[in-house]
Amino acid sequence: MRENSAGAGATNFLNIADPDAPIQRIYPLWFFEEALRLRQLVLVAPERWEDPYEILTSRIMIVHERTAPGQQRPLGPLLRPAYAQCWSNTRESDTLLRAYSRVVKDSHFGRNTSPCDEGVRVRSTSRRLLQGLEAWSPSLATKSCFIGAVVYADGDQILQDLTNLIDQHGAEALAEGKLRASLLLRKRSAFQHEAEVRLIYIEGRDVPATSLVHVPINPNDVFDEVAFDPRLAEFERREREAVARSLGYNGTFAKSELYTGQALLVMLDK
Repeated sequence: MRENSAGAGATNFLNIADPDAPIQRIYPLWFFEEALRLRQLVLVAPERWEDPYEILTSRIMIVHERTAPGQQRPLGPLLRPAYAQCWSNTRESDTLLRAYSRVVKDSHFGRNTSPCDEGVRVRSTSRRLLQGLEAWSPSLATKSCFIGAVVYADGDQILQDLTNLIDQHGAEALAEGKLRASLLLRKRSAFQHEAEVRLIYIEGRDVPATSLVHVPINPNDVFDEVAFDPRLAEFERREREAVARSLGYNGTFAKSELYTGQALLVMLDK
């Protein structure tokens, strides 16, 4: 592993064995084009996620039996605002593609009738993403910028892990920095196929929480390969590539073979 040239240091890679290994994200087409046009990444507050287990920390009540028996104190108000963008260690997955992409072809022209919903697989690395986040971070990067691989477990184990963290470190210690980020890296085993990696920003300033943060980037420093939905017709794929070039992307285009048919010729000896 190379020494991290970004400001955060190796400890800001959480559960990441190789920061330079490729990771992928499936963007809806129009969001991908917006990322190129506005030159930004968008990180989302966890409260916007659908899985209720991912916002457990904001719903935890703590009772100090020795000092204040019977008095409940919510953990949520202690937590610094957090934002994340989700990536994956999986290069190609029919399950992920169909979860985040929709292609409905016109019967006459063969053209996708829902371009806003079709997927674009974008490749980057944990190091590139973290460096992009650090370059923008208005808070101290060592305490605010992280990237980590999600750890999957059953629901009871997640609850026990949260309890152990609070017991070991105390509620206040979980409010910010690395421990705050680690709370966002637990997910139930039913989602294990996602092999998820999360770019995380923890707000260190006393500013109002929002639902999104917009991180300015140079897309060509962060994205190194793009592949459009493999269900598109060839002329549509070339159209999408031309638009990406016009928006300033100068990296590599890949052509997915996920749904490419094959022919097999078997020669039999008489």
